[in-house]
Amino acid sequence: MSRVPLRVLGNRVLVKPDVETHAPTQLPGSGLYLAPSMASAVTGSDETIAFHRGTVISIGTPRHPLHHEAITLADKLAHDSGQHAHDAALLLRDLVRREPSVHMGDDVIFSSDAGQEVTVDGDVFLILHDNELLAVVKPE
Repeated sequence: MSRVPLRVLGNRVLVKPDVETHAPTQLPGSGLYLAPSMASAVTGSDETIAFHRGTVISIGTPRHPLHHEAITLADKLAHDSGQHAHDAALLLRDLVRREPSVHMGDDVIFSSDAGQEVTVDGDVFLILHDNELLAVVKPE
């Protein structure tokens, strides 16, 4: 797969879904089964459908709704004299900082109805909101 010509915005992630046909797999110790493919989820041909899996390809940059206002205020506080103003500026910056919950290359699980399917140059991708991801599968 070549470089994807998409840049996701906000708190979204771009996922390359696993559409290969393979047997349903059970997550160790959880009792959860993963559907064999996205195709089986669409057709309903697999009764173990509940969750789907893919790899994170791109991550947006989430912003707090009041990010710009908070940073402006923090800058003003930082220029004031006194340790309390400086501490308040640092706290304010920390409060509006948002980190993505996943990293590039993470193997993730999402529900069958999550996200928006997009096809680019014949490759299928899903654009999902960060909160539509259910779990990150840890490598064994």
